Amino acid sequence: MIIPQIAVDFGAGQECENYAPYNEVVRRILKRFSDAEALFPAGLTSEEQALHLQRCLPMMLESTKGQIPGTISFCLMCKSRSNVFKFFLEMISGWLLPSRRLNVILSHAVDFKFPELGHDVYMVSEIIMRVESLLDLEQIQSNLAVVKSEIKLGATSSYFAERILEVKGLSNDDKTVCVQEQIANLIASYPVYFNAELFSEMQHALVMTDNQFKAHRDCRHLTRTICYQYLFRQSLFKAVQEAPKKRHMRLKLFRSKIKSGLKTTSVLSIVLGINFLQDKEVLDETHFIKGIQNYIPHAQAVKNSFFFNRKGTLNIGTFYIEIEKNDGTPITNLEINLLRRTLLTELEERIEQVMHPVFMPRNEEEMMRNILILSNQIKYLRDIPQVIITFDEQTHLHLFFTIILVRVLKPENLSIMEMFRDKSTFLEYIHDSCKSVGTLRRKHEKEATIFRVKVPKEQFLRRDHSINLYEARQAVVAEISRVVGEIRDFNGGMISKQNELLAELKRILSSSTNYNEILLENFFYSLKPVIMRTFLEAKALKTLFLLLVKAIEERFFNEEVYTLKIQNEADFALAMIASEDWALEEEFERVFRKLNYPSISLARFCVKVYETSYIGYIFRCPDFYKQRHFLQVIQQTIEDWDQQKNVSSA
Repeated sequence: MIIPQIAVDFGAGQECENYAPYNEVVRRILKRFSDAEALFPAGLTSEEQALHLQRCLPMMLESTKGQIPGTISFCLMCKSRSNVFKFFLEMISGWLLPSRRLNVILSHAVDFKFPELGHDVYMVSEIIMRVESLLDLEQIQSNLAVVKSEIKLGATSSYFAERILEVKGLSNDDKTVCVQEQIANLIASYPVYFNAELFSEMQHALVMTDNQFKAHRDCRHLTRTICYQYLFRQSLFKAVQEAPKKRHMRLKLFRSKIKSGLKTTSVLSIVLGINFLQDKEVLDETHFIKGIQNYIPHAQAVKNSFFFNRKGTLNIGTFYIEIEKNDGTPITNLEINLLRRTLLTELEERIEQVMHPVFMPRNEEEMMRNILILSNQIKYLRDIPQVIITFDEQTHLHLFFTIILVRVLKPENLSIMEMFRDKSTFLEYIHDSCKSVGTLRRKHEKEATIFRVKVPKEQFLRRDHSINLYEARQAVVAEISRVVGEIRDFNGGMISKQNELLAELKRILSSSTNYNEILLENFFYSLKPVIMRTFLEAKALKTLFLLLVKAIEERFFNEEVYTLKIQNEADFALAMIASEDWALEEEFERVFRKLNYPSISLARFCVKVYETSYIGYIFRCPDFYKQRHFLQVIQQTIEDWDQQKNVSSA
């Protein structure tokens, strides 16, 4: 058998002055392969010989030299490609004996060509290792078949080589090199989408994640995460330049796997990009999980999977988190599609505004005036205690309320402090003072107790982490009533009526549709005049709120300057106007002041959602002709305003 002419490949335009030794190394290894299999059969043309050779490759041989302890040699021949020798060396030294790495005493690799057979470049490599015992040799021989098949597969493709090493477990340093190689390939393959800044994104991401995070995720997973963050950052940067006062968000969900030991877990990866409109805005892991749990109740974050990347002083940030179910069941496609539709809105509503704590010294004159007011309310022995509750301050974890409680003090009564001490309560009692403020029938003392209560605020946070003070105050009233007994909430009468109407509105809405609780509360508490929040019909509020929801949904799919929705009922007429021109509300106010509608017949509200003003009206009147006139006024005002804007812009 004749081996064709060999030419060692040193790269384009480069020659080696003393190439004969390298040719000899290649020829010696090729002879070993030819002895094992007929690589160069006689009687074939050059083209047939080249095809036959490529069908045979890759090939791998092993042989033991001398007695054990001794050495063992492994040879590989394949088509040349980047880092194939590194892969061969890693597999031989690291995985023939998985319990430890074998000692490599000699290794070499040579790239060469067969000029007579074409321009393809081949590689031959030899690795000689030390084997210390027959037991080691037996283990090597038992593992060799699997490792050999993996080497042949990895030698044909960089992709398969990376997958094999990831399954076996690359070190973090090797994984970083792998990610760098993949990113370099992306930049070379897709220069329209990626440039050298992608390496900067990679550095930020890899520095922010710990070694355990990188160890449990394969190279493709890490590269994919980095690329999405880079693309989101570039897209957001352009969007912010065009509209700096608008919120811009980008979302990507994809399934991925994390490996811990022999266990592989399927998770859902979430990448979010967002621009912050204010310096004090906060979005963290808690906000993500609570938002996701609205749609996947059993969802939880994969431990240590959350990180936030905000480069420099830019108001653009990217987030990454992985979620799974705490009951071990997989996340379904239906749930993923639901998150794709709803998660952006959900997270935007949960952005928290960090506020400075308020310092407001207590007004002692006002305290004395309130005590006298409450004392004057108690005229008979049967009168129940009178209470004024005012919000005092908030800290990171708690809310504080100041309470003035005036009562008729009877011989059998415990002090307020003793009542709180004797009963289990979530309120922390903080005593201030206790004093006599007069008598009934010259013998029954009226007592005023001033104290503060400390309330955990976690349960009163809305989705955007704003505090629902109305709900917190009602909880305080209910708990004081449980501890002290029946009381009269002197300054909470209107608040109580408002809460009753809001609760009724929530009840009738929940029976017919799903609704956004924050949007509903913003809608309700923007109603004017304020008295309307106490006696308006819940049915009318429900109809107007559903018109608001419909208007918001339709604004996503059209770019009309104005949107008008009207509806007639037996006892009222409703109108909903959506516009990005915030001054339109003032124009409506001017028009209705001239018409001089009775204050109890016209309710209005205005909320802003996604830079759009939504203005709504309820006209309480059973007269059909007056309802029609009211709606005509609405429509005419919009048309006049639109015409005036067009004239001024021209």
